[in-house]
Amino acid sequence: MAKSKNRKTFNPQWIERLKYDPKLAPPSGRMEIEDEACPGLLLRVTPRGVKSFSVIYKVPGEGGVSPNGRLLVGRQHRITLGTTPPIELKDARQQARDLMQAASEGRDPRGERREENLIRHTNTFEAVRKRFIDRIKPNVQAWKNVERVLKLHVEPHWKDKPLRDIRRAHVHEVLDALIAEGKVGTAREVKKHLSRLFNWAVDREIIVDNPVHGLKRDELGPNEEAGRALTDEELRYIWKAADGLGYPFGPMYKLLILTGQRRGEWASAMRSEVNTEKRWLEVPKARYKGGRDHIVPMADEVFSIFEGLPVWEGKDYYLLSTTDGKVPVSGFSKAKARLDAAVLKAMRKADPEAQLTDYRVHDFRVSCKSRLASLGFKPDISEAVLGHAKVGLERTYNKHEYLDEKREALAAYAKHVMEVVK
Repeated sequence: MAKSKNRKTFNPQWIERLKYDPKLAPPSGRMEIEDEACPGLLLRVTPRGVKSFSVIYKVPGEGGVSPNGRLLVGRQHRITLGTTPPIELKDARQQARDLMQAASEGRDPRGERREENLIRHTNTFEAVRKRFIDRIKPNVQAWKNVERVLKLHVEPHWKDKPLRDIRRAHVHEVLDALIAEGKVGTAREVKKHLSRLFNWAVDREIIVDNPVHGLKRDELGPNEEAGRALTDEELRYIWKAADGLGYPFGPMYKLLILTGQRRGEWASAMRSEVNTEKRWLEVPKARYKGGRDHIVPMADEVFSIFEGLPVWEGKDYYLLSTTDGKVPVSGFSKAKARLDAAVLKAMRKADPEAQLTDYRVHDFRVSCKSRLASLGFKPDISEAVLGHAKVGLERTYNKHEYLDEKREALAAYAKHVMEVVK
């Protein structure tokens, strides 16, 4: 790979202060500097001060094979990552490393990147919003209001913007504009509907994260996304409806109800993470939200559900799967719709006019915390059960902290739930 004459270890402050210098620019007029910390990553600066990242690389094998069998690199290629801002140095370096890794494996990432960009620009906010509304129409009576709010107050800002490019800062900008106009209620509605749209997009792997998750706006009042505790009647109907779903979603919902864990803790659980001797699920930090190991003691009722799950060869398989353990379960939105339909059908057998109050799977966690308190367990125990991260020096505590207390709490809670749903 040809080396740039101008090399510098990049840092965000230096990039922000960097000015165009004609002495460092070639006849093309664009100044170009290579990152010493990530060779192959270049920063271009135009005479007008526009700064952009790009990557240069060569692919082994494109130049043929030498007489002794060595792969020869071909000509140099370049991929432009985009301007900075919005692309940050950390992201640019990661993209550059990924692209050069692909090249080192003999793959020209330009084709992959073209396909990724096609998918990215196909999934604009407008396109995703339309698909989202189409999906919720059969199950959400107020879908027209959801559509109106998104089209009127969000789409003018993001219509052609790829959903993957929307960040929390963009959400804040939309909310700031509404609040500045005195439309606090509208801002609250926008935040709520955006959160649901982004959650739907995450479930379909259109995007990786929901930018509204954890977004704090005190002026919008209490966080309506925090959820609510379910009533005994609701738990009873949901539990019985889960029976009718069968594997894998029926057991998944029951495990979530009985343990108060996040959906991902069970949906992506592997057989190797269950210690049958100690009767616990150990969620590794690699896939745990808090970035640390988390142990979930399994009460008798939970362990009984685990024992009833299908068994595949070895221990390196997913407990909940539709592919013989090869891939974790997915399609959560459709499963939730089936669950809700079964609940409403059962409710209307008792009362033809019954209505199902909206609830989320996250509400199983809220219910667990609320009922642990009513069972006499202190907040620090319920927080440990739910796996909420500690702050400061407490984060250094051993992952087995409160293990006995968690086991006792979850055992009591499981017995309580079984009494409620019987």
